[in-house]
Amino acid sequence: MPIYRFGHIVKNRREALGLTQEDLADGICSVPTLSRIENGERIPSKENYEMLLQRLGYSDTILYEFVDEKTLAQHELKFEIRQALSHEDREKARLLLEEYAGNSDPNSAVDKQFIEIVRTLSSSSDIGLEEKITLLENALKLTCPRYRSGKLPKILSYEEIIILNNIANCYMNLGEYDKASAIFFHLKRYYENKMVNREEILRTQPMILYNLSKCLGLAGKYTECIEICDTGIKIARETGRCVCLATTLYNRAWSLNKRGLLGDHEQAKESVKEALCMAVAMQDTMLIEHFSNFIRNNYPKMIHWVTFFSGASHSGRTSV
Repeated sequence: MPIYRFGHIVKNRREALGLTQEDLADGICSVPTLSRIENGERIPSKENYEMLLQRLGYSDTILYEFVDEKTLAQHELKFEIRQALSHEDREKARLLLEEYAGNSDPNSAVDKQFIEIVRTLSSSSDIGLEEKITLLENALKLTCPRYRSGKLPKILSYEEIIILNNIANCYMNLGEYDKASAIFFHLKRYYENKMVNREEILRTQPMILYNLSKCLGLAGKYTECIEICDTGIKIARETGRCVCLATTLYNRAWSLNKRGLLGDHEQAKESVKEALCMAVAMQDTMLIEHFSNFIRNNYPKMIHWVTFFSGASHSGRTSV
């Protein structure tokens, strides 16, 4: 890519989003450096290139065309680590992280941030939630030095979105629902303002909406929870991205059941039935048990239906 062309793209996109050079450069590079990049007078480092693209809402997958084999290998390794964390395989994530850290740039704030995120999320469950929040906030400050609790960054990279999501989850697990929902709503608005690449929206927005709905439900804000669930379910069905769909359907059923308005009980039954069907299709034993217990406790007439589906699930797993 010609230097001028990249700088031209950065400047046009930044201005279209209404961002100042100070906004975009914060935690990435100095304002004079960004100015030289935009004017085509300087080649951005790989780290700056990636962060600028992400904060401007572009996918960093276009890096594939412009990186060497070592950088590409690190990019692929980062994906494997994320997958291990998503499947809660902490040991695998830690082992892969050792390889990643051994080939990372010790001067790169982005590499340091990723390493700190994975170390925190793959750490023993003995670590306290307050300590986890502190570790995650320290990782966030590597690229958002002006971040303070309650003062959320104006623009975000994908890793920064993940950090904030996990900080909010910690607050939610501490029962501090107002703090958690404030972060989740900030992320929700960030997606709605189209500050994020469409590819990344499809990958992570359902997760944010699921977490927000869970937080609102636990806080007793059932109607708001149901509205967020409806949005998440609609997006999942329109895009075919079904990650979190079963659990979002369950959140909807749970809040409908708690709210108890006319027609809520029947709507809740239909939502949890769909959630259970999806859990069976995914052969997720934990979700099957959780959803089945909800149905048994609230819809005793459906016990035979639950037993049938649970049996079908066990049969399916045996054949595999």
